[in-house]
Amino acid sequence: MNYKHILAILTFLSLFLIPLTLAAEVGVVVDFPDQKTHIECIQTSSGTNGYNLLRDLSISTLWSSPGSFGHQLCKVKGTGDDVSGNSCSYSGQYWRFLIQKNNNWDYMPVGVDGGSECWNGDFATNPDPFAPLSHYCARDGDVIGLSYGEFDDPLPSTKTFDEICNTLEISDVKVYVDGKRESDADEDGGDIEAFPGSELKIKVEVENLGDIEVEDIDGEIIIRDIDDGSDIDESLNFKDLEEGNEDDDTISFLLPLILEDNDYNMELEITFKINGNKQTINLDYDIEIEKEKHDLVIVKKELSPESICPTDQSKLELEIANIGEKDEEVLLTISNEELNIDIQEKFDLDEGDEDDSVYQKEFFLNIPNISPGEYELEINLDYSEDVREDLTLTIEDCDQPSNLNQLITGKAINPLSKNSNQKSSTNNNPNFFVQDNAIVIILVVFIIIFILAIIFIISMLR
Repeated sequence: MNYKHILAILTFLSLFLIPLTLAAEVGVVVDFPDQKTHIECIQTSSGTNGYNLLRDLSISTLWSSPGSFGHQLCKVKGTGDDVSGNSCSYSGQYWRFLIQKNNNWDYMPVGVDGGSECWNGDFATNPDPFAPLSHYCARDGDVIGLSYGEFDDPLPSTKTFDEICNTLEISDVKVYVDGKRESDADEDGGDIEAFPGSELKIKVEVENLGDIEVEDIDGEIIIRDIDDGSDIDESLNFKDLEEGNEDDDTISFLLPLILEDNDYNMELEITFKINGNKQTINLDYDIEIEKEKHDLVIVKKELSPESICPTDQSKLELEIANIGEKDEEVLLTISNEELNIDIQEKFDLDEGDEDDSVYQKEFFLNIPNISPGEYELEINLDYSEDVREDLTLTIEDCDQPSNLNQLITGKAINPLSKNSNQKSSTNNNPNFFVQDNAIVIILVVFIIIFILAIIFIISMLR
């Protein structure tokens, strides 16, 4: 058997097996005699029989052993009859098996799992007696009912599939790109136009349209393979919602600077639980990346340290990215005349998301013996366009002068830049001498008094 035959067989099998594994959501209404109703949406595989489907209910069920018509449902949440072999004890009431059609309930003409084939949905009053026995199989969008009572008792109120399985709705989505509202993206999905490095702000509102509490509501926004092959993955959080309530959450994030001029898929996924069963809502958006023809950006310009002493060295780290559509030949200039800095370097930057679209380098700047102050470094990119940015380097006054008079009196020394010929008005003040030399005068007076006291004591001893 050659490979073509094998390929044909695999293709046939895949076409046959795929429908059997498709997901299905089925709404279930359980009607109790006390007028209470349990509503639940069950997620299963298409074709699942009724027995396996209803065993996935979040409330307890009791079944008989399988008979010729399959299993029989005897109790739901303790209501019903006891099991009696492969059937239920009959008390005049039983769990009626219903299916909703055209917003009305009909009795299911088949059981939950009897026979080997799925029921075809035919409600014919005179079915073919020679047809093989069939059973209910799950189909996406079905609404089935369980109601305990006699055959002629009233049937439960109808509920649409959306009321059961789509109780949580994404009621509103607003997308902002660099602060501007994107009109083509909303709660139905859509298109988003953005640029490399754009800020995306997304507000999502959810609402409970049903009459059952919706719990554990979480959201996730995923943009796949956008950040150098990695995903952007952001989370949304919502509170539990009672009937008719709504909640919203907002996230903001930046797109990478280095991007291909392509479209990216963004998926909004909301997960939640109803009666303990997890459900999911998905929306898709296309992010269309627009680029300028020529566009270089200085991603990083950092001095380390930013403040130094004269004659010291500072490190300048630069990162430059080409986020435009064209390859560029670049002349980089770093200059400051006062600091005797004049650096020039040529290099090429390719467009795209490869390493060749980013320039990174460290420059070590030797600072001359210069007066303290702030000095602006000019960084200029000369290519098809022109980009200029400034960076401030601070030169500190690192001198530590000493003066004996300062240590004695605590008086600050006048700066060297003061005019030494200019005299302060305090020099003409007769009290200036005393105030400025108070400690010395007190010390001299104390010494004189001490000497006089010694002389007096000696004279008394004679």
